[in-house]
Amino acid sequence: MTSPIEHSLMVLSSVLEKKHNDIELASYAARIASQCHVAGFPGKNGFSAKHPCNKEIEKITDKLDKKYKVWAYREGVDQEEE
Repeated sequence: MTSPIEHSLMVLSSVLEKKHNDIELASYAARIASQCHVAGFPGKNGFSAKHPCNKEIEKITDKLDKKYKVWAYREGVDQEEE
């Protein structure tokens, strides 16, 4: 059984592919969904940012951010050196 967020991301992936014909973006949503089932929040019953699924979600999100320039990679926003 999938979590609600995992299911939602898979539906979003299908919409992106079928309605908007964006197979690449649909793939990103599906990849994030595939990590959701064991990802969690830090805390007593959660997982740290070092959890493999959370790390993978962070990498995928960073790739999306760089490609679509939606948050940290917007024009005019200072970037930290890697």
